[in-house]
Amino acid sequence: MNNRRISDLLYKYTINALNDDERRELDAWVAARPDRQSYLQMLSSPQSLQDDYRRRKSIDVQKAIREMEARIGKTEKASRPSGSRFPFFRIAAVLVLLLVGGTFWYHREQTRVTPPEISEEVQLAMEQSRKMGKSGAEVLSGKAVKEVMSTEERALYHVDDNFAEQLEEARRITTYQNKEYWVTLEDGTLVHLNYNSRLIYPEKFGDRRDVILDGEAYFMVAKDKSRQFVVHTPQGDVKVYGTEFVVNTRKSDAEDHKDMYVVLVKGSVGFTANDGREQMLTPGQELSMVHSQLTVTDIDTAPFVAWNEGEFVFNNWSLERIMSVISRWYGLKVEFSNSSLGGRKFSGSLSRYEDIKPTIETIETVTGTTITINHQTLNIYQNK
Repeated sequence: MNNRRISDLLYKYTINALNDDERRELDAWVAARPDRQSYLQMLSSPQSLQDDYRRRKSIDVQKAIREMEARIGKTEKASRPSGSRFPFFRIAAVLVLLLVGGTFWYHREQTRVTPPEISEEVQLAMEQSRKMGKSGAEVLSGKAVKEVMSTEERALYHVDDNFAEQLEEARRITTYQNKEYWVTLEDGTLVHLNYNSRLIYPEKFGDRRDVILDGEAYFMVAKDKSRQFVVHTPQGDVKVYGTEFVVNTRKSDAEDHKDMYVVLVKGSVGFTANDGREQMLTPGQELSMVHSQLTVTDIDTAPFVAWNEGEFVFNNWSLERIMSVISRWYGLKVEFSNSSLGGRKFSGSLSRYEDIKPTIETIETVTGTTITINHQTLNIYQNK
């Protein structure tokens, strides 16, 4: 493998752009010599690169050039006829500048923050949510956030001293029972909180990006190689190596019994349970926890993306389960005239931001029921 190919692979490694074949090629190159592993670890460690950058930054480039010029000049005078001086010192100067400049480039790439790309669908959903009055949350700011967290809560969410220091100036966003909320964090990360969910985060991140979640949220994380993004939950920590994913810490309904789940849409994440086990996910996978048991399965992420873009997507859901979602969203109660009606199935996509009437009409048509609204209650009957 030639040097140019190695350089290309190492560059792609530093920006996390290797495909499977390139990854195997690089692994083979590393395996050929034991010392290459430590070099690769250095490239993947932002702290090592920053230390190297600071070390090289301290070089007095001008002094180094003058010394090289003087030494090379003496050598030329001793070994070359007058008038034949070749500008070796210029080459040396270029090499020094390239060395320092290259290190600076690595530092810049490792510390550059790239906000997520927000699609037109998500932007429209945010606008419609506000217009419909569905965006709402209680906001608590400042030191009061840290003060209201008990010692037990800090232990529950694995708040160490470093994180606790960041929480000196923090915000706590708590959505209402039938509301949602979008919040943009200091680094550009966009978080879509579902109903009855809570997010605690520093107003300004330090050398880490840690947040606390209780409930459900869709994360679109800004890329920052020098600072990992970690979502602290009661069940464990979600460590982010990529961009888009869903976390739900609420115990779900009786149909699937999940204590929590993480769904990866794009990029890469790892979930570290409270017992220290870490499980990596690839796009299109769901990690779920049931009675402390972790399970990873392949899943269709379309319903989760659709939810983030303002749609309800139900795939063979029971009418009882669907109505629990619909009633909560619209702030209504539900009554079935016959309990057996709750078992009827429905699949389809419905807008979250339109009036409830067309939503009800669609469900009625598919399930063969009649649904009326009386005194803030959805009454569901069998069609006659």
